[in-house]
Amino acid sequence: MKNKFYRILLYILPAVLFFSYYPVISFGANESMHFELSLPLIWLVVFDITALILLIKKKCFVEVFKKWQFLLFPAFLTLTVLWSANRVRGILTVGILWLLYFAAVSFYLLRNETRDKKFWQNMWRIFIGSSLVVSAWCLVQCILDVVGVPRESSLMCLGCTSSSFGFPHPNGFAIEPQFMGNLLLAPAILCGIKMFENKKMLLLFFIFSSAIFLTFSRGAIYALIVAMIFFTVMKIVQTKKWREMLLWPVIILAFLFTLNLQGILAAVSPTNDTYFSGIAKVLNHLSLGIIDIRAKETSSVGAVSEEDNESAFDGYVEDSTNIRMALTGAALKTWAKDPQTILFGVGIGGAGQAMYDAGNMDWPKEIVQNEYASLLLEAGITGIALIVYTAVLILKALKKSANLEMNLTLIFGYGITLLFFAGLPNVLHIYIIPAVLPYGKS
Repeated sequence: MKNKFYRILLYILPAVLFFSYYPVISFGANESMHFELSLPLIWLVVFDITALILLIKKKCFVEVFKKWQFLLFPAFLTLTVLWSANRVRGILTVGILWLLYFAAVSFYLLRNETRDKKFWQNMWRIFIGSSLVVSAWCLVQCILDVVGVPRESSLMCLGCTSSSFGFPHPNGFAIEPQFMGNLLLAPAILCGIKMFENKKMLLLFFIFSSAIFLTFSRGAIYALIVAMIFFTVMKIVQTKKWREMLLWPVIILAFLFTLNLQGILAAVSPTNDTYFSGIAKVLNHLSLGIIDIRAKETSSVGAVSEEDNESAFDGYVEDSTNIRMALTGAALKTWAKDPQTILFGVGIGGAGQAMYDAGNMDWPKEIVQNEYASLLLEAGITGIALIVYTAVLILKALKKSANLEMNLTLIFGYGITLLFFAGLPNVLHIYIIPAVLPYGKS
């Protein structure tokens, strides 16, 4: 019975991960953080309890501690709670971290429970099916927005509606478009790689790539492009053939399709934007202001005007980059304040509070929108050294796994996205999917 329930939990995992924010159970907030519970977090707790019971039943729970080298990083982060600038946040973050680590170990120790090919065929169908449904929902969100459905009903975030750029950019069931785009990276990358084995995957790769472009998330879009460059170069070096270059016409067509769709959405939205102004804004924003084909008379950025229905932004929003750069700078400045912080950090979960206390930030709830800078601030050089050591151990372990190329490409893509945000609750998929993937059937 427990074995069956374990498999059911894995079956529903791909669908559950997409509901990273909606629905959400809120327990209020304090001056430095919100207390919320999501479906993926609930799934993670239930899965770990189920896996623990199975491991005890099979008398292999002790195996968890045999690979003690993998535990050095989370053990150190747990220790940093003692000097964390935000101990409550630190304890909760460490709790999620250990849940993720135990889940990853359980996938490995219980891999025999999912050895059969039929299980992974069903898993793949659910993964693709749920990804298609959510991609369709993103398109529906856009349509609902331009026809005037309130965002509270369509679940769109405050800055996702057409009032921002003239066309909507969906967030699905995530809190922001960047997390929705991030969730679609796995189906896009995996279908892109598998399209050379199965031509049906070409259409799926096109759909998921288009959905990522539709979210208008630069972090997800850049990650998809860089991950595909990584895969293409890796395969060309290995095979000395150029077959993987066929990925790029699909990506280009997906971009052009979405670009035209965004232009159409801009033209039919309640704003005074046109088809041309819509595509001009897309090109300007995604190119960081380099590509500028906007009409001169519309090149202004300001608040939304109810009188003439102007959208808030006319192209590249420099603040979106400047704020991220300022937060990274504030994190590095706070990290360098004294030798103790340089070596051991301000403690897990303490980045926002530490920057606020140091006078480098105006709000203790602020999050460093760069996981690498955040980790350096919270764990110091010691933590960075341990995560690098852990990454080397993981790469060595992956050499013997199935789906090596998929996993490496996906991890590389996720690594790019970590330059755009920090934290665990909204991105559990970044750590769960690469932990499950090695045991699937390619």
